[in-house]
Amino acid sequence: MVVKAVTRKEHKVVGLLLEWHKQHRRLFPWRVNPDPYRVLVAEVLLQRTPANRVAKFFPEFVGKFPDPRSVSLADLGYLRDLLQPMGLKKRADWLLKLMKVICEKHSCRVPDSEKELLELPGVGSYTASAVICFGFGHDVPIIDVNVVRILSRVFVLPRNGRTRSDVLKQTATKMVPQGNSRPYNEALLDLAALICKKHPLCDLCPIAKSCHYFTSRSN
Repeated sequence: MVVKAVTRKEHKVVGLLLEWHKQHRRLFPWRVNPDPYRVLVAEVLLQRTPANRVAKFFPEFVGKFPDPRSVSLADLGYLRDLLQPMGLKKRADWLLKLMKVICEKHSCRVPDSEKELLELPGVGSYTASAVICFGFGHDVPIIDVNVVRILSRVFVLPRNGRTRSDVLKQTATKMVPQGNSRPYNEALLDLAALICKKHPLCDLCPIAKSCHYFTSRSN
């Protein structure tokens, strides 16, 4: 994929997001000391589970299981009982299988390449990107339904499915600020959670004046 240069509007949006995030960053335990293992565990627990709920449980889990090896050696029944109060009973099986593969194939170290991460059981493109960015600090975009919602509102994207997907991926990729990808990707996720929701709070949005959705409604 040939990535075009960042436009003036894209550069402005990135700057505004980073400034806004300095004051509005959500502080979760996996964002403190975000090593690859902690990030991966958080992404597993966050699937279809509110972040605030996971935040209350996360310190207990990583306290009992501080690394992939400790999970790989855990009793499945114990893991199920531990995760059941959060409605995550089935995720115990996934976590155990995931960490066993990491220990068997990667010496109990979370791999840092997208290819190897995608070969792990249950790991998709979003989780792989999150681990690469937040866990290893690599400059990659993180694209989920929330980020798609923001970028689709801010920019005018093609309506065609394949073309739209290509333009979205290219836009997301070139907007990642080199050396600053962690706060930028966090800012997108936090903006989606706090402001750019299904029913957006545009009056509170730091990038509203650069947003096609907002300006088209205002005119």
